[in-house]
Amino acid sequence: MGRVLNSRTMRKGNAETRWLTLCAAAWLCFGAAVAAAETIQQKFPTSANPSFLLHSHTGKISIEGWDEHAIEIQGDAASDLMEVIIMGGEQKVSVQVHPKRERFTPKEARLDFEIRVPRQASVRVESERGEIVVRNLEGGLAIEGVSNAVALSQMKGRITVRTVDGPIQIQSAQGNVNADSISGDLKFVQVNGSELIANTNSGTIRYEGDFGAGGTYVLNNYSSPIDIFASAKASFDLTARAVMGLIESSLSFRPTPLGNPFRRLSPNKFLQGRFNSGESTVRVTSYSGTIRVRGPLSEGQAP
Repeated sequence: MGRVLNSRTMRKGNAETRWLTLCAAAWLCFGAAVAAAETIQQKFPTSANPSFLLHSHTGKISIEGWDEHAIEIQGDAASDLMEVIIMGGEQKVSVQVHPKRERFTPKEARLDFEIRVPRQASVRVESERGEIVVRNLEGGLAIEGVSNAVALSQMKGRITVRTVDGPIQIQSAQGNVNADSISGDLKFVQVNGSELIANTNSGTIRYEGDFGAGGTYVLNNYSSPIDIFASAKASFDLTARAVMGLIESSLSFRPTPLGNPFRRLSPNKFLQGRFNSGESTVRVTSYSGTIRVRGPLSEGQAP
């Protein structure tokens, strides 16, 4: 009888020990999750036009210009795998994100940033994955991405964006713009300035706006459609060429003096003419894609 009681007592003790062990493990896991979700928050007083550099791997990056002479950085990490090195001064602030080991998943490497910089700041962003959103800047901007979706708005100054396969969208921008992607789509809405150069291999190109500021606009791709929706007040000289593709136009162009060696090509391969007074210069080229030139989008028309 005594042996039975001892056996039960031992089983009960073992069960309690296992329960305490599981509880301890659960609390350790909870503590690791809390540590992994640690928030980064720093603020640096700066000059009116500092430079800011962000080098990251994966995650959403949001950068916005403000009136304060300071750079504010907030970051949320998905794990403790990434090391974040932040260096700040009055003229320059940099954020470098490095993995602590060679192998890691995109989920482990995810680190989301929300950053505010002076409007006149010069900003450079390098990333591999995740959305990049920048707005309300008047200094220079350079973005080097891989599979990032880039969206810019309310921009002024020199803008350079390059991706491998991520789409690029720029809206309400003035200045010198260069957008380049291997297979990402390029979209421009009310982008006006001294120069816009857009190149993509297999991505589509779409421009909606005025072709303003007497600038030069160059749209090139290899195999996908190029769509142009010109506003009624747009004023530009157009030269468009489709090598193996086609050109479709619903706009009326006045003839311009032809000094182009492609002038003998058929109208659906080569188009040259003046819209309104021809203040800006527009050059469009596609090897096998279709170039479509139309008026502004109507309310019921699909974007």
